[in-house]
Amino acid sequence: MDIYSALEFPPAPIHRPYTFINMVTTIDGKTVSGGREDSVLGLGSKVDQRLMDRIEYAADAVLIGGQTLRATPESWNPKTRIRIGVSRSGHVPFKAQFFAAKEAHSFLACPANFFSDLPPYVQRINAGENDVDPIWLAKYLREDLGVQKLHILGGSEINALFLRHNLVDELFVTIAPKVKLGRDMPTYAGGDPLPKDSLQQYDLIEHHVVEDEVFLRYRRQND
Repeated sequence: MDIYSALEFPPAPIHRPYTFINMVTTIDGKTVSGGREDSVLGLGSKVDQRLMDRIEYAADAVLIGGQTLRATPESWNPKTRIRIGVSRSGHVPFKAQFFAAKEAHSFLACPANFFSDLPPYVQRINAGENDVDPIWLAKYLREDLGVQKLHILGGSEINALFLRHNLVDELFVTIAPKVKLGRDMPTYAGGDPLPKDSLQQYDLIEHHVVEDEVFLRYRRQND
């Protein structure tokens, strides 16, 4: 299968990584098969999971929100050495392989007003005073850690935070042939709505169909 087998991306901007999000959704746009606390795995097929690995391999670092990390099996070990968890509370599973794997270079980005002891293998990033500042964090990842390609793994609120601040260059979307329903279920991106005249535009640059799943890749239009 050749889908995403040789991913190439434009050069990173000077002050932030070239950033892409990958998510699987139901036909009606939901990103979970159970509740918010249930495992995020299982919505996509084995093909989708294989392609997720390929996208991870193409990145220099992965970034994930605390809620999604708590809903991920502790044995999950990303394909990228640099891993950044983002949390306002610091309530994340530090014993999970995301942080604790031998090959991991792990960070927790959180507000400066959150004080808690971290395991010795997790480095703290004070990414804002009272909340996480995504612009500052992206700049830090690019200039201090040398990250040129950043893969955001969700969830909905982290995706929205980076999208709202115009920090996302590409979107990967897998559409699973399922319907979830639910008024309060997470979608690809949550957050506050953008004004009608500020809708972001993306170009479809790849599309693939494997049995009943659709795999889409979008790139942000130049303003």
